[in-house]
Formats: sequence, structure tokens, C-alpha cells
Amino acid sequence: MPTSNNWPSIQLPLNLDETTEDPVIRSEFESGIVQTRARYTRMRGVWALSWANMRGADYRTLRSFYKQMKGGALSFNWTHPRDGTTFEVRFRGALNSKHTIMDCYNVTLTLEQV
Repeated sequence: MPTSNNWPSIQLPLNLDETTEDPVIRSEFESGIVQTRARYTRMRGVWALSWANMRGADYRTLRSFYKQMKGGALSFNWTHPRDGTTFEVRFRGALNSKHTIMDCYNVTLTLEQV
């Protein structure tokens, strides 16, 4: 079900690591044969985003949005910063941050496609 929530307008991530989940189940037999099948038909994308010295205002906006989405409970629309494709995603795991200098933060988070 598409969502009407959208990723906030904040600075682009410094790093973006992209993974496609492997949907395969593998069963190994004593004879050395490996049987495989798809666990599901979709191959979801996973994106690890990180910022170095994110401005405090952007961090507070992101933290507020994370809380609004109840961590990973609710989905939202996120536009890939490199190719412009919009995905329905949710947070996977915690929003990690470390205060660095003045009003700046190092931030990491992971998004997973719904």
C-alpha cells in the first residue's frame, strides 16, 4: 500500500551503500548436491546512508522524522539521490548519531524497500 509520507528535505548523504537482498533458499545434501529456490519473488533494495558533520538543523529534522515513522514501523517515499528513482521504504534498525563539532553530527542509518 503506497504511503503519503515523504523523506524530509535534508542535505544529501556523504556515502550511500546499496545492496540487493538475495531471495534464495539453499539446501545442501550429503551427496554434495545443492538445491535452490526463491524464497519470494521480489528482490528488495537496501541502502546504508551516512553523513559526516551533518548540520544540527538537518539532524533534528531527520531524528523527528525517524520518530514520526516509529522507527521502522511505518513506510515512506524516498528518492534515490543518484538516479532519481522513488522507492517505498522503511527504516531498518536504529538511527545512529555521534555529536562531532559545534552543532554537527555523524549519522548512519539503513533503509529497506517495502
